[in-house]
Amino acid sequence: MKKKIPSEEELKKYSHKMMTLPLMEHASDDVKEAVWKLVKRLSTYARTPGTAADYKKMAVFAEDDAIVDAVLDTLKEMKYPFKNTDFIPDTPGYYYAIALISQSMHRRDETLSLFNELIDHAIEIKSDSALPLARNMDVLSKEYPDLTDLFEKAKIIYKIDAIDGIKTGVPIKINRIYPGYISADKVEAEYINVENPQDGKVFVEVDEKEFVVRIVEKGKSIFTKKFKHYSYDMIVYAVVRDVLLRKHMEEMQIDDMTDAGVVEAMRTDLQQLYGKIAISVNNKEFDYIMDGHETYGNTALPQDVRDYLEEIYNDMDLKDAFYFDCDIEIYDEAGVKDMEEDTSWFDEMMGPGECSYKNIKPFARDGVGGLWAVLDDEKIGYIGTEGECGIIARNINEFMNIVAVYRGYIDDLCDVDILKSEEAFLEAFEEERDSDYNREFNGFIRKHHFTQNPKKIYEFIIKGITMKPFFQVIATDDEYVDSRSILGTDDGQELLESLIECLKKQGMEVDE
Repeated sequence: MKKKIPSEEELKKYSHKMMTLPLMEHASDDVKEAVWKLVKRLSTYARTPGTAADYKKMAVFAEDDAIVDAVLDTLKEMKYPFKNTDFIPDTPGYYYAIALISQSMHRRDETLSLFNELIDHAIEIKSDSALPLARNMDVLSKEYPDLTDLFEKAKIIYKIDAIDGIKTGVPIKINRIYPGYISADKVEAEYINVENPQDGKVFVEVDEKEFVVRIVEKGKSIFTKKFKHYSYDMIVYAVVRDVLLRKHMEEMQIDDMTDAGVVEAMRTDLQQLYGKIAISVNNKEFDYIMDGHETYGNTALPQDVRDYLEEIYNDMDLKDAFYFDCDIEIYDEAGVKDMEEDTSWFDEMMGPGECSYKNIKPFARDGVGGLWAVLDDEKIGYIGTEGECGIIARNINEFMNIVAVYRGYIDDLCDVDILKSEEAFLEAFEEERDSDYNREFNGFIRKHHFTQNPKKIYEFIIKGITMKPFFQVIATDDEYVDSRSILGTDDGQELLESLIECLKKQGMEVDE
C-alpha cells in the first residue's frame, strides 16, 4: 500500500490545531506517515489527558523512536507555553504530546531535562495554565518512577492553580450581579487558609494535593470536606454561596445563616449565576444548608439501580470514594431525569445512527464526560466521548461489585492484553492501589455481600464485556463512522471479536 503523506490541502484541514504544522515540520521524510497518524489522533481530543486510560492512548506512539524524536524536538522548540497571553490554542494536543514522550525511554535524559525546565518556569511565573503538567507527572509517576521527583516539585502548581481559581472565580461570579462587591484580595484574606475564621463562615485550606473546606462554629468544625484540586469549581461555588449569604444577612440585619429570608435571597442570586442542575448538585455537596434527600423515585431507573444510587449519593464519604478513586460521579435525581427527558445528548456524543439498544438510561459520568448507563433496564454500559461504547457488566450488582473491589478506573481494565487470560488479569488486578477510602468500600462490600475473589471479578467483567448483542451504534450519515468497542482504538468491534476468539481458544464460555 502506498504511504499516506498529507497533501497541503489535507494539512489545511488540521491547521487550526496548532500542534499540526510543528510536528510535521520536525518529522523526517521516512516518519511523516506515522507522525501524520499521530496528528490526526491529537485532533480528536477536546480535553487534556486526566486519567491513566487517557495517557495510555499515547503508549503505542511512544514505542516508535522516530515519532518520539519529532515530538521531543517540537516541544523543546515550543518551550514555555504557560502564560494565558501566549498559550497555544491546541492545549489538548500539547499535553498529549507531553504524555507521549513521558512514556518513552528514548532520549530520556533530554525529556527529563525538558520537564524540569517546564516545571521550574511554570512555578516561577505562578502559571495558572500549567495544571495538566503537574497532573502528567502525578499520574504517570506510578508507572515511571523517574517522574516522581518531578511530581514532588510540581505539586506546588496544584496550589498555585487552586488559589488562583478561587481568587479569580469568586469575584467574576459575584460581580456579575453586584459589580465591584468583592475583590480577589478580599477573597484570599477572608476565605483561603484563614487561621481564625469567623464562626459559621466557609473557609478553604489549600495544600499541594487537595482542598479542605471547613466551617467552624464556636471553635469546633461543624463541616469538613476534602476535595481534589480539579474540583475547584465546586469550591468557588461554596465561597460564592457564602459571600451571598453574608451580604443578605448584613442587609437584613439577621445573624442566622439558615433564616428562610436570607436563604431565599441567596438562592435567587444563585439562580442568576448557575443553572438549576448545577445548584442542585453543588448544594448536595455542601449540606450545611439542608437541601433534601435523593430518592430517585421520579426517575425511570429500575428499582435496584435507584437503591444503589440513593445509598451512594446520600453518603458523602461513599460518594467521594466513587468519585475520587473510581472517577464515577453519580447524578442526582434532577440530573438523571433531565437526561431521560432530553435524549439529544446521545446523538451529540455518538452521532446519528442505529443503536443496538433502545432503552439507555445514564446514571453517572466520569471526569472526561463519558457516561455510565443502564441498557434495557439491566445491563450496565459505558458511552465514551471519542466514539466508543460497550457493556461493562451484566447487571448493577456485578457492576457495583467490580467497582468496590477494584477501587480504580474501570476503563483501565478494558484492555485486550489484560483481559486475554485470567493470569494476565490477576497480574494487573492485584497491583497495589493506594486508597483513602478503604473503610467506605469495605463497608459497602460487607453490606451487599460482594465477592472479593479476583477470579470471580474477572468472570463478571468477561461475561459483561462479551455480551451480545454488542452495545454499538451503526452510523447512518456518511460523515460519521460506526462506534468502536471500549477495548481500544480499533475500527468497530475488531478488538472485541479478537478477544472473544482468544477466550474461546482457551475453552472459556462467552456469549454466542
